[in-house]
Formats: sequence, C-alpha cells, structure tokens
Amino acid sequence: MLHHGDLAGDTVQRSGGGRVLIVDDDPFILLALGGQVADLGYAALSAESGREALKLLAAHADIGLVLLDRVMPEMDGVEVVRKMKAEAATRNIPVIMVTGTDDPAEIRMGIEAGVFYHLAKPVDTGVLASVMSAALRRARELSELAKGGSDTLGFALTRAARFEIRTLSEAESLSGFLANHFTVPERVLPGIGALLVNAIEHGLCGIGYEAKGRLLRDGIWREEVDRRAAACPADRLVQVAFMRREDGDVISVTDPGPGFHWRDYMSIDTSRSASTHGRGLLQARTLSFDLLRFNATGNQAVGVVRNGKELEW
Repeated sequence: MLHHGDLAGDTVQRSGGGRVLIVDDDPFILLALGGQVADLGYAALSAESGREALKLLAAHADIGLVLLDRVMPEMDGVEVVRKMKAEAATRNIPVIMVTGTDDPAEIRMGIEAGVFYHLAKPVDTGVLASVMSAALRRARELSELAKGGSDTLGFALTRAARFEIRTLSEAESLSGFLANHFTVPERVLPGIGALLVNAIEHGLCGIGYEAKGRLLRDGIWREEVDRRAAACPADRLVQVAFMRREDGDVISVTDPGPGFHWRDYMSIDTSRSASTHGRGLLQARTLSFDLLRFNATGNQAVGVVRNGKELEW
C-alpha cells in the first residue's frame, strides 16, 4: 500500500539536495516514480493532488525538488507551479513536469509558468537521473545567488567584461557570477546557463540534438561533454561578454562551432514536443531575457534585459 508523505524515509538523501516531492493523482504512477527516485538514492514524499502538494511544501522546508503531474482534478500542475512561484519560500524549488501530453501549447504553458523540465510518461530512469541532477544543481546555484545578494556594489560598477570558458563546470560558475550583474539575478540565471551550455555542448563539443537524447538516456551526457571538451585544442574556447548599456544589460556568447538552425528551437516543434530536451533556448527567451537573438549561422547568441528604454541595435 502506498503511503502519503514519506516514500523512502530510510533512503539516504543526496548531499544538499533535500527530499523529492512526487505529485500525481494516479497511485500506480506515484508508486512507480517513488521506486525510481528511491533507486537513484533520493528520499521522497508523495501527494495525490495539487492542494496536498502545496500543504506538504509549506510543512517540509527540506523539499528540494518536485516531480509534478500535469493533469490533475481540482488543481492542475501548471496552477501548482504558479502558486509555488508566487511564494518566496518555494519559488526557487525546481519543478519537473511529468506529462502524458505532447501538445506544444500545454508544454509552452508549463515553460511560461516556470517549469524546469518536461518528462514524458513513462519516465526513463536514465533521463530522470540526469534531469534531477541538473535541477538540483540549478537550485544550489539559486541558493548561492541569494546568499551573496547583499554584496552588489562591485557588480553594479561593472561596465563591461569578457571571459573564455571550455567546461560545464566553468559555465556553471560563470552563470552565477554573470547573473549578479543583472537587476534580478534569479531571473537571468537559467537563461545564461542555457546559452553557455548550448555553446559548449554543441558549438565546442559537436553534440547535436539526437546525440544528446541518447546520452541523456544512457545517463552519460555530462561525462561525454567533459571528455570532448578536454580533448579540444587549447585555443578552442567559448567567448562570453557582458556589457552594460543605457538601454539595457547585454550578454553575448560566441562558440567556435559551425552554428545550428536556432530558429527550430525558439518554439515548440510538434515533432519534438514529447522529447526530453531541446527547450532551453525557448525557456531563455520566454523567462530570462527581454530579447534573445542569434547571428545568421547560429554560433553567437545575444541576450538583453531592458532597463525601460527603447533598445538600439
């Protein structure tokens, strides 16, 4: 019999990750996801409705991640996400939407609400492991931003800066540093991260859409990116620049690759709507930047956060 609340109380929690809240109105899916989460080494709580999920979030400060069903009676998953984002205590908890739909409109609605990732039912354990790890890493980055929020004078004085990166670890560190230069760091952090990771995995390492899907399913995406990045020539780097202008704050990311068909990833293609990846740039454009543009080939991205004035290009 499935118990509400603790699904795996005797499971050792991953360091710094907190517990995972699994929300679904189907007890069989709750049981299946609970088993997968426990097998991956995480402790979990369960809820069979959106209202119960919100109560558990209010009662358990150690919840660090939510696996959330999209379609539920009374309160659907998107409404749960919106309520989470409206509260300071829960707005930075990453939400992975577990859904049986591949409707692009539904997926876009989730992205606009602030969903970190969409996973299709039934959930592949290898992909789940990769996505949960990335989500918890993002939560830690947001937590670090919050801790360092009082010391902003140095960031505000910066007019321009340039950086060169090669690895995912460098991208993660630089994402947090650059986000602090913007008025609302937690807003731009996911978008900056998406641009830097895209430049490294695709432009630097040559990992395309199909290959990434296979690597995620096998649970070796990060290892393969690190391996390819280490094998690159010393002068093959991703160039990152920040500039503060009168009309807004600008970040540009240029990679040494041949580019890609970036327009295909600025909206939800019906042929990829059930895919486990390929939405980072859409999330960046929708949630992080007021304007996101690429050059013709696709190996340079420019994201802008306006300061209220009309932009000049």
